[in-house]
Amino acid sequence: MTDSPSPKPGKVLVPAENLRVFAAALLQKGGLSPDHAGTTAEVFVWAAQRGVDSHGIARVPAYLELLAKGIANATPEIRLESATPAAVVLDADRAPGPVALTAAAEEAVARARTTGIAAVGVRRTVHTGAIGRYVSKIAEQGLVGLAFVAGMPNMGYTGVKGAAVATSPLAIAVPADGRAPLLLDMATATIALGKIRQAKASGTPLPEGAAATGDGTPTTDPEKAVMPLPLGGAKGSGMSLAFELLTSVLVGAPIFADFHSGDPKGRKHRQNALLIAVDPAAFGGAEPFAESVEATLATLKTLTPADGAEGVYYPGERSAAVAAERAADGIPVAPKVWKQLTEAAEELGVALPALAGERGRSAARVVTERPHRYAKQLVSHLGRRAETSWDDERGEGRLLFQDGVSTLTAEDDALLLTVEAEGGSLERLETVVGRHLVRFGTKDELVVEWLRDGGEPGGTYRAE
Repeated sequence: MTDSPSPKPGKVLVPAENLRVFAAALLQKGGLSPDHAGTTAEVFVWAAQRGVDSHGIARVPAYLELLAKGIANATPEIRLESATPAAVVLDADRAPGPVALTAAAEEAVARARTTGIAAVGVRRTVHTGAIGRYVSKIAEQGLVGLAFVAGMPNMGYTGVKGAAVATSPLAIAVPADGRAPLLLDMATATIALGKIRQAKASGTPLPEGAAATGDGTPTTDPEKAVMPLPLGGAKGSGMSLAFELLTSVLVGAPIFADFHSGDPKGRKHRQNALLIAVDPAAFGGAEPFAESVEATLATLKTLTPADGAEGVYYPGERSAAVAAERAADGIPVAPKVWKQLTEAAEELGVALPALAGERGRSAARVVTERPHRYAKQLVSHLGRRAETSWDDERGEGRLLFQDGVSTLTAEDDALLLTVEAEGGSLERLETVVGRHLVRFGTKDELVVEWLRDGGEPGGTYRAE
């Protein structure tokens, strides 16, 4: 038996699936539909699992605020405009970025299957989140994904005083058979705004040339720094301006010009994006492309590491390793973020997720005329999903799942069940067992209600 993984001091360790369910529940209470809440939570957890904590679960409280203030539209009417076979504009109607860009990625893939390459411009969304997630979704379908985003000016521009352009990011994902996809996800700033806030909280000096005061004067003092400086000077600021033209101006929703016009409406928060999907099959064939990608990455890995280097990595390789580690051990959540999430959960009436290493328990009593037959049917059917056993004489059975166990006891007129899960994976086991119980129910009104430790209700499943 191995010890439970230990997070860094002060951090809470939460299984990824529990964190996703929890975040989705909070966002749904904040006004999003179940589908949109689930999509948004998935993007946050994807980022957190890869160590991009600035765009991870820490974003939930901020999104709840955006929804509460009406900055983000909880019930957007997303529509496609200006469509041609290979290009379309998606008007997001101020939908949260994860909702709008996930839809854009799916649209780009669908069109690129026919046209070879397709572009989807996204107009009027609110905070796009980790754009690496959207190009990764494209790469998961065997296509190459590219994304550009433009937002509100919050970064210096070479030769200009004060904030002039945005820390606009770009992302590229290339599928790699047998490996994690190549994933380049970067901003046009030298340092993220979140890093400046972290340095201020810890009193750590900032790197030279990374940040500036309000008038654009470079500084290493986190107390004086209010904005990042562009990556590579004129290169970073030039890229940001180009992305404004490729996104905002292209879809007819300029940000830069309106922001600097003096009109207060021009400073209303919004973002625009452009997603592109490229099908390798249209450029000489998918198989030759995949072979060449593998040869390229394999060659990179054979190069001699520089002195002091841990190894040679391609973009996205290390974040994929972090994701695998956190999938197994759980995602660390910083104390400040956990406090904010706990307060939001209490205010909205959402149960906190079980932490890694905790063992949760649910119980249910199902009234049925033939409990023995019922239990044996359930054990037999679930044999494909779990290691099963049944003692007919004692009327008892066990279902051993990968992440938990369910025990069945048949009485004269009822079937008693318990579900125990490591790391609080009760939602998954309750769903699997509960749905199959209803499926084999002998009465149309059969209801399975779980009751968890502490009296917290679990899932409820009704016969259809």
